[in-house]
Formats: sequence, structure tokens, C-alpha cells
Amino acid sequence: MLDFWLSRWQNGQTGWHEADGNAALKKFWPALAAGSRVLVPLCGKSSDLAWLAGEGYEVTGVELSEIAARAFFEENDLQFETSAANGFNWYRNPEAGIAIACGNYFDFSDQPFDALYDRASLVAIPAKKRPEYIQKTKSLLKPTAVQLLVTLEYEQEKIEGPPFSVLPDEVQAYWQNLERVGHWDDLENSPPKFREAGLREMLEVVWVSQPGDPGM
Repeated sequence: MLDFWLSRWQNGQTGWHEADGNAALKKFWPALAAGSRVLVPLCGKSSDLAWLAGEGYEVTGVELSEIAARAFFEENDLQFETSAANGFNWYRNPEAGIAIACGNYFDFSDQPFDALYDRASLVAIPAKKRPEYIQKTKSLLKPTAVQLLVTLEYEQEKIEGPPFSVLPDEVQAYWQNLERVGHWDDLENSPPKFREAGLREMLEVVWVSQPGDPGM
């Protein structure tokens, strides 16, 4: 699976990327204390990193592809410095409060984070691997960490992901404290293969926990 994602970046096949960022993040992100540390797994080159940093948070993305990390800083006109530690190559702009660690997410470690933003991670993980992803992610968060999770719901019998459909029962089996706060049909912004398979609807669903709400 790792080779699959690396090849997508190498070949410029990044149909999941949202150039203007994710509207649900801007609408539903709970206000946190300035300087709160936000974890963004499988961040790609998402401009959501810059939005979160602009809100006053310290943002750490974890990404497999160094092509994506470099592209993020270049496309956002940010200088960056590089370093290596614990098997990861780091790209940082300390003044902006943004860092991207490049390597296998399942090998990543750091001090516990205050918040999680997951738009493209859980839906990129095959079903058999998702419990391991959840366990790893929980290990990186404080027990009362705020979470904003974006999932997709569609008829997976018609076509297999990624991105994968993740239904409510599965989400709430992982995180009982998450509340479904919004959903809408986003089929027109999905990769062409989904429309070509005959899907008539693909819901983008937003799940949020509140500051100080335990439930890890």
C-alpha cells in the first residue's frame, strides 16, 4: 500500500487534493487555545495545514511522500528547513508553526497532541488496517484531544476505494465521543472512477468532538 501512494505522488495522481482546503474544517473546527498542537495524519500537501497554523496552532503533518511535503511549502510560498530524526525526514517552518514529518505513519512518535484533524487518512486505510490506524492515532493524542474527522459514505459494492466508505457504526466503534455534525453529497468532486462506476451519491460526513470531552 505504501508503494501505491508513493507512485501516485510520483505520477501526479492526486485527485483527492483540495486546492482551496476543506470547507468543513473552516466551518466546524472548535476554537482552541493559541499554541495548541494539532496532528494531521497523511496530510499530503493540504492547504489546511496553513489554515490551522493561521488560527494560531502548532501544526504537525505526517506524510509518506517528500514530494508532497516540498510541494506544500513551495505552493504556500513558505521557506523550509530540513532535518532527520528517528527515521523521519522533517520539513519545518518554525515561524509559521508548521512541520511535516516524512515517513511511515505507523512508525511516528511525538509528545501527545491537543487535537486531531483527519480528512484524508481514515478513508485512505483499508478496512483490515483501520483498527491499527486508530490505535496508533490514539497513542499520539491526549485523552481529551479535540477531533475533527471527515469520512465518506457511498455504495462500496459498486466500486472499491481508496478512498473508502466508512460507515457510522464503524466510526463510533472507534470513537464514542464523536458527534456527526454535517453531511452533503460531494460526488461531483470525487475522482472520475466513482462516477464512471455509476454512483449517484457520495456523502462527505463531518464528525467532531468538543474541547475537554473524554472518549478516547
